[in-house]
Amino acid sequence: MGVCKEIKVRVMNFDSKNVMSFAINAIDSLTRTAMKEKYGDDCKIMFWKNTYIKHQIVNREKGKHFTTEQHIKAMVYSMLSNGGRWSKFMKYFNIDTGEITAVDEIFRGYNPDYILSCNPDDLANNIMGFALGNKSVGAQMRALVFDNVPKLLKFEKEYGSIDNYYKTFIEKDSSLKSLVKNLADDKSGDKMTQMAASLVAEYLRNVGYDIANPNTYMKNVLGCNGLGFSEKKEVPDYEVFDIISETAELIRKRPAEVDYILWLACSENFI
Repeated sequence: MGVCKEIKVRVMNFDSKNVMSFAINAIDSLTRTAMKEKYGDDCKIMFWKNTYIKHQIVNREKGKHFTTEQHIKAMVYSMLSNGGRWSKFMKYFNIDTGEITAVDEIFRGYNPDYILSCNPDDLANNIMGFALGNKSVGAQMRALVFDNVPKLLKFEKEYGSIDNYYKTFIEKDSSLKSLVKNLADDKSGDKMTQMAASLVAEYLRNVGYDIANPNTYMKNVLGCNGLGFSEKKEVPDYEVFDIISETAELIRKRPAEVDYILWLACSENFI
């Protein structure tokens, strides 16, 4: 904890590449050490290089086409990430791909016709059978079946692919904030049910878009009582994107990686 306090002070008082890089790398190192002590060698499955998000970002950088099935999968993973520690999924992770095998079995390839034919309560019960759900899982599965998958299919039908539709936002705003807002804002006709900015960002990361996730951990750790990137105690959603993006560019890491390093440390209560 003393080292983390020192990191906080240095980041607040100096704005340099070397100090920023030191802070992020030190937090990463401390987290890795603490996780190994807590979980043993199995902890490596949760390190950035083995995550599903990292694999999907690399795939997108290589020009991979993401299917509707992969978008549905990304959305399911996002929903299940809401609340609780990611370590509860640890025994189900495929270390080579970052996929959550138990969840993949439940959704049978994420075929949209299959999803639309499902009773959402059955999906929720199957997820809870693996102890992988959260208190909102029933509402999430109803949203998936009745609202969100139909919207994804609508995007595909009208634009040829879901990503083609998303490109219309990215071409005007490469930060992806406009895209997130379109899918998360209650006033938008494309609003994804049961998904605010944080879960929308997580969904987009799961199909290879390299952005931060403005969850509660990130909003607090970046604030004045955390690393001091803002004078506010809790950083607003869309400021998180900017802070992480600027920090990542400064220290030459991907935004999603910087975000993940900080999030993992916070979610496991190591800082």
